[in-house]
Amino acid sequence: MKATRILLFMSPLLWFVPPLISVNDNLGMALVDYFYKGLLRTFPGNALMAFLCYTYAGHLGREGWLWVVGSLRYPFIAPFILAFMPAKHGSAADFEQRRTAKPAVSKAVAGTFETRFPLLSAYVGSKTPVVAAEARATMEPVEANFEFSAFVDQERLNALMAGAEPRKFTVWTHPEDSGVRVFGAGLVNAPSVADVTQWLRQSAPQRKVATAVHPNEGPTKYFEYYPQAE
Repeated sequence: MKATRILLFMSPLLWFVPPLISVNDNLGMALVDYFYKGLLRTFPGNALMAFLCYTYAGHLGREGWLWVVGSLRYPFIAPFILAFMPAKHGSAADFEQRRTAKPAVSKAVAGTFETRFPLLSAYVGSKTPVVAAEARATMEPVEANFEFSAFVDQERLNALMAGAEPRKFTVWTHPEDSGVRVFGAGLVNAPSVADVTQWLRQSAPQRKVATAVHPNEGPTKYFEYYPQAE
């Protein structure tokens, strides 16, 4: 449909495109009028443009026959306007644009510490001031849009830390009775969230894994993943 849009956009330019022969004589002017100025007013040029308007308008989710009539009544203006019409939501053109659009680069969330790291903030809220200060000192400088909370035993801790390093996660740990509570944060692009989540679930299969995802627009999204039954 890109080629069709270009043809619609260029239709008024036919008024200004000179023929390949001299226009200083009557024959040249007659050719200009016939091949260019009259191209969209007479058959088959007008029928071809009407067909292009009909198919392109349908691709945009708009009423095709209205643009057919418009192209016949205003052969240079209507196609030009149609070339700039946006696609309606749910149309074939809208679906194609969303399918081919590149995902936006994820941005670090701004705001207070509690806004940026809700999982860690809730956890250290019940700990001593010393523990809370240590967690803040570790995570405060981190630019992140993805945060996770997981629990592992000592045997799995090294493997989780090794996996966090290439993913550029900053990690803070706190010992618990039977293992270690791990919090991590970093920047994760939207297409990679599923892969990161899968890695977390494989690295910490013993208990619930919680994540907080901050999209570029909209509220924070929270997810919880529980151990899978054998």
